[in-house]
Amino acid sequence: MTKVDLNQFSPEELASLEAQMKERKEAEALRIQQERETYKSLKDEAIVTFFGKLQEISNLLISTKRDVFSGFDNIIDMKDELYKTKSDRQSDTLTTEDGKISIKLGNRVNDGWADTVDIGITKVKEYLRTLAKDENSADLLDTIMKLISKDRKGNLKASRVLELEQLAVKRNDPTFTEGINIIKEAYKPVPTCQFIDVKYRDENGKERSLPLSMSVADELLEEKETSHEQ
Repeated sequence: MTKVDLNQFSPEELASLEAQMKERKEAEALRIQQERETYKSLKDEAIVTFFGKLQEISNLLISTKRDVFSGFDNIIDMKDELYKTKSDRQSDTLTTEDGKISIKLGNRVNDGWADTVDIGITKVKEYLRTLAKDENSADLLDTIMKLISKDRKGNLKASRVLELEQLAVKRNDPTFTEGINIIKEAYKPVPTCQFIDVKYRDENGKERSLPLSMSVADELLEEKETSHEQ
């Protein structure tokens, strides 16, 4: 880049150059401002447009979900009556006779506990103090302590209580058994949401999941693009 000696310009020429530079900077600033305004306009237009489409999909999902659960209520009742079963309604899976389509619907629940759960845990720990300090007892103590340990949120896993119950039957100790029973009675599951999972077999007989969420749809799109590339 060639250096310019400003001393070779007259005051009038320097003033003209400064005016040109100022004009160029102002024009550039105006261009950037205009482009930013264009961006804001395009952004708002895209948001409003796609919000409308997403809102339609959301409303359709809500109404379809309601229709699916309502439509299967009588079928599940009929199944329970005909086959002498009783659905807990936590989940039901229904499959076409040819095995090509399977729909699973139910209610997701989180573990919840009454405050008496701590009494049961105390009883279990009381039993642990009676254990002898040999190697086998140490292993058992470690196992039980893991099963009654709460997670970071202070919750106890219901599945662990089932394992504890099996241990209590084997040990046949009144204090241990009482503690487990108190814990079981304190279990208060908290329903979170209804769910629908659909699986089907494609033209090649491969089992696939029907995407019913944006994230799953994205995974399916990537899978299709990969298969096209191959």
